Amino acid sequence: MDPWTEAYLYASARADHVRGGILPRLERGENVVCERYLDSSVAYQGYGRKLGADAVRELNSWAVGTMLPDRTFYLRVGAEERERRAGEGRVSLDRIERIGAEFMRRVERGFEEIIRLAPERLSALDATLPPEVLAEVVRREMEVTTAYNRGGEE
Repeated sequence: MDPWTEAYLYASARADHVRGGILPRLERGENVVCERYLDSSVAYQGYGRKLGADAVRELNSWAVGTMLPDRTFYLRVGAEERERRAGEGRVSLDRIERIGAEFMRRVERGFEEIIRLAPERLSALDATLPPEVLAEVVRREMEVTTAYNRGGEE
């Protein structure tokens, strides 16, 4: 698949997710947690596919409008551990995993650059921690962010 085609497909899926899932929940006053969102597109397509971070942000701005996350958590894991997990209990790698290690290094550098540019909105978490610990960190951070956005204090 052409890298730009991939970027447009992800942006289209994101537009549908915003309108059909995220906005209705936010309108009901709910918090929303997504597995991947705009920063993932910037890292994977902008940096990994070398389409350019600004170009991918611009494309996705049409898809998500002003719907930007209050917080993004990047689950940081080393290359060796990532490769071990990718092959664990699976017969084959998925389409993205088959691209290779250099692609993933570009994606990682992309996430690190995104964090560097917006540290108030992004946090890197140690993905080797147990899932329940990570979930608790995310829950606490969301409580702080929600209280701040509503004008309250923790």
